[in-house]
Amino acid sequence: MKIAFAPRQLPFAQRPFANELFSSWLMRIADANCVSLEELMLGFQCRHPEVACPASLDWDFPQPFLKTMARFCRTSCGSLRALDLRTRLPDAETALLLRSKAYSDQCLRLRDKRTGYAFCPNCITEQPYVHVRWEWAFPALLRCHVHKSPLRHGCPLCGEDDPLPFGTAPLGAIPCQSCGANLRGSERSPHVRHVEGAHVSIERIYRAALLGAAPRPALLGQTTGTQFRRFVDDLLQLLAWYPNPELSPRLTDPRNQYLPFRTEMLAIVGALVRNAAPESKPNRRQIKYREGLRLWLSVLSLLSRREEAWIETASERWPSALRRRLRATLQHHERASAQRSPFRSTFFRPGLKYINRFEFRDLGTVKEVERRMSGI
Repeated sequence: MKIAFAPRQLPFAQRPFANELFSSWLMRIADANCVSLEELMLGFQCRHPEVACPASLDWDFPQPFLKTMARFCRTSCGSLRALDLRTRLPDAETALLLRSKAYSDQCLRLRDKRTGYAFCPNCITEQPYVHVRWEWAFPALLRCHVHKSPLRHGCPLCGEDDPLPFGTAPLGAIPCQSCGANLRGSERSPHVRHVEGAHVSIERIYRAALLGAAPRPALLGQTTGTQFRRFVDDLLQLLAWYPNPELSPRLTDPRNQYLPFRTEMLAIVGALVRNAAPESKPNRRQIKYREGLRLWLSVLSLLSRREEAWIETASERWPSALRRRLRATLQHHERASAQRSPFRSTFFRPGLKYINRFEFRDLGTVKEVERRMSGI
């Protein structure tokens, strides 16, 4: 049993940045008070045993926890509530987020309670204190919207995927917390590639959708940002569990979190969105219809018959143009499904039925998810 002692209020309490993750702010608070995140949370629990701590340090905080943590860290409850990803995405039933690839029960940075992240080397150089912007936790976002450069996943030298020294003032080198390599340097990580193509526009629209903006009607007709975001999230979850057999084994690494793999998935999503865009010329509509069948059939070929029904149900929350394309393909697919295997993919995963049981669908840690499934 671990016992800790903590003051009624912390002696050093930094104000949260409006654009950062809650766990990022807690890491900076821990650094300012010369303790680990585990020690900080243990001290908080020992000081306030009546307050239940949340299962995640980034998502859906109980009000008593927020009020008590605000007093403990000498800040306002409202500023902490604004950092909650559930507050930022109140209509989200599930959240598709990155997560660290591995951690032990003795991890002092509490990776099991924090979301993973990518980061922009230029941004952390310009920040007053190193912290994680909240949008860096979403796998659909591959570039920094400020510097237009690819986000980096992990340390370029040792591969550590939780490398940031939170709270460091970037006056000189920003060292990886694992190996000491300079994270602000010009070295290119093997996971950082040139980001271009149709998925760049999808990424831009997705980022706007996270902020509540709707796509332009010329893209998918009248639709909301929430509908568009749900479509992208559902497809990313689907493709993460059922990697396309055409992808090389290098891109279907069991962690499924590196930029090349996410780039491939967004390229598929981008092609589906472009295909569903309105077309005024009849001959072009026919061409796009046939192309849409081909694109959707390549996705449906990875599913069993039961999971086709699940994705059709999920599509009720998508933009209507994408929903119509899927249904047309399902009808065509049903007529030509006599020779198809119920489990086509060589990378078989449990599927959409189980994905919806988790608030955090991880693009990595497949073994961890499968272990949890075995206990259900």
